[in-house]
Amino acid sequence: MIIKARALVVKEYIVGESDKYVTLFTKEYGKIQALAPKAKKVDKGFASATQLFVYGDFILTSFKDTYRMVNAEIIEMFHGIRNDLDRLSYASYMMEFVQYVTEPMLPQPELLRLVLFSLQALARDGVNYRLIRRIFELRALGELGFRPQLIACTECGELLKNGEEENYYFSSEAGGLICSSCKSYYKDFITISYSTRFTMQYILGSPMKQLYHFTVTHVIQKQLDAVCDNYVPYYVDRSFKTLEFIEGLDVL
Repeated sequence: MIIKARALVVKEYIVGESDKYVTLFTKEYGKIQALAPKAKKVDKGFASATQLFVYGDFILTSFKDTYRMVNAEIIEMFHGIRNDLDRLSYASYMMEFVQYVTEPMLPQPELLRLVLFSLQALARDGVNYRLIRRIFELRALGELGFRPQLIACTECGELLKNGEEENYYFSSEAGGLICSSCKSYYKDFITISYSTRFTMQYILGSPMKQLYHFTVTHVIQKQLDAVCDNYVPYYVDRSFKTLEFIEGLDVL
Protein backbone atom coordinates (compact mmCIF):
# COMPACT_ATOMS: atom_id res chain seq x y z
CA MET A 1 0.00 0.00 0.00
CA ILE A 2 1.20 3.52 -0.80
CA ILE A 3 0.54 6.34 1.66
CA LYS A 4 1.17 10.07 1.45
CA ALA A 5 2.01 11.99 4.60
CA ARG A 6 3.03 15.52 5.52
CA ALA A 7 5.57 15.06 8.27
CA LEU A 8 8.45 16.35 10.38
CA VAL A 9 11.63 14.31 10.77
CA VAL A 10 12.12 13.94 14.53
CA LYS A 11 14.86 11.29 14.51
CA GLU A 12 17.41 9.86 12.08
CA TYR A 13 20.01 7.14 12.34
CA ILE A 14 22.22 5.24 9.92
CA VAL A 15 21.81 1.55 9.16
CA GLY A 16 24.41 -0.26 7.09
CA GLU A 17 26.64 1.79 4.84
CA SER A 18 24.15 4.13 3.23
CA ASP A 19 20.57 3.62 4.46
CA LYS A 20 18.74 5.50 7.17
CA TYR A 21 15.85 4.90 9.46
CA VAL A 22 13.86 8.05 10.16
CA THR A 23 11.07 8.71 12.60
CA LEU A 24 8.39 10.88 11.01
CA PHE A 25 5.81 12.78 13.03
CA THR A 26 3.01 12.88 10.48
CA LYS A 27 -0.16 14.91 10.37
CA GLU A 28 -2.24 12.01 9.12
CA TYR A 29 -0.86 8.94 10.90
CA GLY A 30 1.02 10.13 13.97
CA LYS A 31 4.49 8.69 14.48
CA ILE A 32 5.94 6.43 11.77
CA GLN A 33 9.37 4.84 11.41
CA ALA A 34 10.49 4.42 7.83
CA LEU A 35 13.49 3.09 5.95
CA ALA A 36 15.07 5.64 3.61
CA PRO A 37 17.32 3.71 1.18
CA LYS A 38 20.67 5.29 0.22
CA ALA A 39 19.77 8.37 2.31
CA LYS A 40 23.35 8.68 3.58
CA LYS A 41 24.72 9.28 0.08
CA VAL A 42 24.64 12.94 -0.88
CA ASP A 43 24.41 12.26 -4.61
CA LYS A 44 21.61 9.69 -4.29
CA GLY A 45 18.49 8.91 -2.37
CA PHE A 46 17.05 11.17 0.31
CA ALA A 47 20.12 12.81 1.86
CA SER A 48 18.53 16.25 2.38
CA ALA A 49 14.94 15.20 3.02
CA THR A 50 15.83 12.82 5.86
CA GLN A 51 17.74 15.30 8.02
CA LEU A 52 16.49 16.15 11.50
CA PHE A 53 13.95 19.04 11.54
CA VAL A 54 12.99 18.64 7.88
CA TYR A 55 9.29 19.20 7.23
CA GLY A 56 7.91 17.90 3.97
CA ASP A 57 5.62 15.70 1.94
CA PHE A 58 6.60 12.04 1.98
CA ILE A 59 5.39 9.07 -0.03
CA LEU A 60 5.86 5.70 1.65
CA THR A 61 5.08 2.11 0.86
CA SER A 62 3.74 0.08 3.74
CA PHE A 63 3.59 -3.63 4.41
CA LYS A 64 2.17 -4.68 7.78
CA ASP A 65 4.08 -2.46 10.26
CA THR A 66 7.03 -1.55 8.05
CA TYR A 67 7.41 1.55 5.89
CA ARG A 68 9.80 2.43 3.09
CA MET A 69 10.31 5.90 1.67
CA VAL A 70 9.88 6.22 -2.09
CA ASN A 71 9.68 10.00 -2.52
CA ALA A 72 10.09 13.19 -0.50
CA GLU A 73 9.57 16.89 -1.19
CA ILE A 74 10.97 19.38 1.31
CA ILE A 75 8.73 22.20 2.54
CA GLU A 76 10.99 23.64 5.25
CA MET A 77 14.45 22.75 6.61
CA PHE A 78 14.74 25.35 9.41
CA HIS A 79 18.27 26.35 8.42
CA GLY A 80 18.35 29.03 11.12
CA ILE A 81 18.33 26.34 13.81
CA ARG A 82 21.22 24.28 12.47
CA ASN A 83 23.89 26.98 12.62
CA ASP A 84 23.56 27.92 16.30
CA LEU A 85 24.36 25.62 19.24
CA ASP A 86 21.71 27.06 21.55
CA ARG A 87 18.92 26.84 18.97
CA LEU A 88 20.03 23.38 17.90
CA SER A 89 20.00 22.16 21.51
CA TYR A 90 16.51 23.46 22.28
CA ALA A 91 15.13 22.13 19.00
CA SER A 92 16.71 18.72 19.63
CA TYR A 93 15.07 18.62 23.05
CA MET A 94 11.69 19.23 21.43
CA MET A 95 12.32 16.31 19.05
CA GLU A 96 13.21 14.03 21.96
CA PHE A 97 10.10 15.15 23.81
CA VAL A 98 7.86 14.48 20.81
CA GLN A 99 9.35 11.05 20.21
CA TYR A 100 8.56 10.04 23.76
CA VAL A 101 5.01 11.41 24.12
CA THR A 102 3.65 10.35 20.72
CA GLU A 103 2.28 6.95 19.74
CA PRO A 104 2.56 5.12 16.40
CA MET A 105 -0.44 5.60 14.15
CA LEU A 106 -2.14 8.05 16.54
CA PRO A 107 -2.69 11.40 14.76
CA GLN A 108 -1.97 14.47 16.91
CA PRO A 109 -2.17 17.32 14.39
CA GLU A 110 -2.31 20.11 16.99
CA LEU A 111 0.85 18.87 18.66
CA LEU A 112 2.56 18.80 15.26
CA ARG A 113 1.44 22.40 14.63
CA LEU A 114 2.86 23.39 18.01
CA VAL A 115 6.24 21.84 17.20
CA LEU A 116 6.37 23.61 13.83
CA PHE A 117 5.52 27.01 15.35
CA SER A 118 8.12 26.36 18.06
CA LEU A 119 10.82 25.60 15.49
CA GLN A 120 9.91 28.74 13.56
CA ALA A 121 10.22 30.76 16.76
CA LEU A 122 13.64 29.27 17.56
CA ALA A 123 14.86 30.17 14.07
CA ARG A 124 14.14 33.88 14.58
CA ASP A 125 16.83 36.27 15.82
CA GLY A 126 16.71 37.89 19.23
CA VAL A 127 14.34 35.44 20.92
CA ASN A 128 14.30 34.08 24.46
CA TYR A 129 15.08 30.38 24.10
CA ARG A 130 14.13 29.64 27.70
CA LEU A 131 10.71 31.20 27.20
CA ILE A 132 10.18 29.25 23.99
CA ARG A 133 10.98 26.05 25.85
CA ARG A 134 8.46 26.79 28.60
CA ILE A 135 5.73 27.81 26.15
CA PHE A 136 6.31 24.58 24.23
CA GLU A 137 6.24 22.43 27.37
CA LEU A 138 3.09 23.92 28.87
CA ARG A 139 1.15 23.95 25.61
CA ALA A 140 2.32 20.43 24.70
CA LEU A 141 1.12 19.06 28.03
CA GLY A 142 -2.18 20.84 27.46
CA GLU A 143 -2.51 19.18 24.04
CA LEU A 144 -1.70 15.82 25.61
CA GLY A 145 -4.52 16.13 28.15
CA PHE A 146 -2.54 17.46 31.12
CA ARG A 147 -3.78 21.05 31.05
CA PRO A 148 -3.33 22.57 34.52
CA GLN A 149 -6.33 24.06 36.30
CA LEU A 150 -5.75 27.83 36.66
CA ILE A 151 -9.24 29.17 37.38
CA ALA A 152 -10.27 27.47 40.61
CA CYS A 153 -8.63 25.55 43.43
CA THR A 154 -8.15 21.96 42.30
CA GLU A 155 -8.80 20.73 45.85
CA CYS A 156 -11.95 22.53 46.99
CA GLY A 157 -13.17 24.15 43.75
CA GLU A 158 -13.17 27.71 45.11
CA LEU A 159 -12.79 30.30 42.34
CA LEU A 160 -9.51 32.15 42.69
CA LYS A 161 -9.50 35.92 43.04
CA ASN A 162 -8.19 38.14 40.27
CA GLY A 163 -5.93 41.08 40.96
CA GLU A 164 -2.38 42.19 40.32
CA GLU A 165 -1.64 42.05 44.04
CA GLU A 166 -2.72 38.40 44.36
CA ASN A 167 -0.37 35.46 44.82
CA TYR A 168 -1.27 31.89 43.87
CA TYR A 169 -0.03 28.43 44.72
CA PHE A 170 0.75 25.91 41.98
CA SER A 171 1.02 22.21 42.73
CA SER A 172 2.01 19.60 40.14
CA GLU A 173 0.53 16.87 42.30
CA ALA A 174 -2.78 18.76 42.47
CA GLY A 175 -2.73 19.46 38.75
CA GLY A 176 -2.89 23.24 38.99
CA LEU A 177 -3.58 26.07 41.42
CA ILE A 178 -4.68 25.58 45.00
CA CYS A 179 -6.05 28.16 47.39
CA SER A 180 -4.31 29.33 50.56
CA SER A 181 -6.59 27.13 52.68
CA CYS A 182 -5.72 23.96 50.76
CA LYS A 183 -2.02 24.49 50.14
CA SER A 184 -1.12 22.70 53.37
CA TYR A 185 -2.27 19.44 51.74
CA TYR A 186 0.54 19.65 49.16
CA LYS A 187 4.23 19.86 49.88
CA ASP A 188 5.25 20.67 46.30
CA PHE A 189 3.42 23.99 45.88
CA ILE A 190 5.16 26.94 44.24
CA THR A 191 4.10 30.54 44.81
CA ILE A 192 3.43 32.48 41.60
CA SER A 193 2.25 35.99 40.88
CA TYR A 194 -0.89 37.18 39.11
CA SER A 195 1.27 38.04 36.06
CA THR A 196 2.68 34.53 35.89
CA ARG A 197 -0.80 33.03 36.21
CA PHE A 198 -2.01 35.30 33.40
CA THR A 199 0.99 34.29 31.26
CA MET A 200 0.23 30.60 31.75
CA GLN A 201 -3.41 31.17 30.82
CA TYR A 202 -2.29 32.97 27.68
CA ILE A 203 0.07 30.15 26.72
CA LEU A 204 -2.63 27.52 27.16
CA GLY A 205 -5.47 29.41 25.51
CA SER A 206 -4.18 31.70 22.79
CA PRO A 207 -4.09 30.83 19.06
CA MET A 208 -0.80 29.16 18.14
CA LYS A 209 0.08 31.95 15.72
CA GLN A 210 0.26 34.30 18.70
CA LEU A 211 2.17 32.01 21.06
CA TYR A 212 5.66 33.30 20.42
CA HIS A 213 5.09 37.02 20.10
CA PHE A 214 5.45 38.28 23.67
CA THR A 215 8.15 38.75 26.26
CA VAL A 216 8.20 38.30 30.03
CA THR A 217 10.06 39.84 32.94
CA HIS A 218 12.88 38.05 34.72
CA VAL A 219 10.56 37.30 37.65
CA ILE A 220 7.89 35.72 35.45
CA GLN A 221 10.53 33.70 33.59
CA LYS A 222 11.92 32.41 36.88
CA GLN A 223 8.46 31.39 38.09
CA LEU A 224 7.64 29.69 34.78
CA ASP A 225 10.91 27.79 35.07
CA ALA A 226 10.01 26.65 38.58
CA VAL A 227 6.52 25.53 37.55
CA CYS A 228 7.69 23.62 34.48
CA ASP A 229 10.67 22.06 36.25
CA ASN A 230 8.15 20.37 38.54
CA TYR A 231 5.13 19.96 36.29
CA VAL A 232 6.78 18.43 33.21
CA PRO A 233 8.66 15.60 35.02
CA TYR A 234 5.52 14.83 37.04
CA TYR A 235 3.58 13.94 33.87
CA VAL A 236 6.44 13.02 31.52
CA ASP A 237 8.46 10.42 33.38
CA ARG A 238 11.56 10.59 31.26
CA SER A 239 15.00 12.19 31.45
CA PHE A 240 16.16 13.74 28.18
CA LYS A 241 19.84 13.82 27.21
CA THR A 242 19.58 17.14 25.40
CA LEU A 243 17.81 18.69 28.39
CA GLU A 244 20.82 17.99 30.60
CA PHE A 245 22.99 19.77 28.04
CA ILE A 246 20.60 22.74 27.84
CA GLU A 247 20.55 23.17 31.59
CA GLY A 248 24.34 23.28 31.50
CA LEU A 249 24.18 26.05 28.90
CA ASP A 250 21.70 28.07 31.00
CA VAL A 251 24.07 28.31 33.97
CA LEU A 252 27.06 29.46 31.92
